[in-house]
Amino acid sequence: MLKAVLDTSILVSAFLKKEGVNAKVLLGGRDRYHLYLSEDILEETSLVLLTYERIRKKYHYTNDEALEYLETLRVVAKEVIRKLPKIRVIERDPKDDPVLACALKVKADFIVSKDDHLKDLREYQGIRIVSSQDFLELLK
Repeated sequence: MLKAVLDTSILVSAFLKKEGVNAKVLLGGRDRYHLYLSEDILEETSLVLLTYERIRKKYHYTNDEALEYLETLRVVAKEVIRKLPKIRVIERDPKDDPVLACALKVKADFIVSKDDHLKDLREYQGIRIVSSQDFLELLK
């Protein structure tokens, strides 16, 4: 079974667009891969969903709905990693380093991301970094 880490951009998009490609990655492929997350990824997802006003204005959802989604992510994840290795890879956006660290810790096959800083790497220590659309194609 494949191991994948989904970054915040995928998790937020999956919540906001329930019929979108990112929701399909999160829900549609659960029997094809194990999802791994970290406390850092969940914390950033929570921050985006609960505090970004531009998102709150465009998409109408309650705090309870967002919190329930975050709790569901904890349940569907194979594991939520608490202690990550300290790495410095993406100088332009160090907030992306915990995604790489989580993938390293679990020996993931893939990181799925919409983030250009991550996607520009394409691969990190044997871990492929792909878009949600590319990951869906791989799961078929």
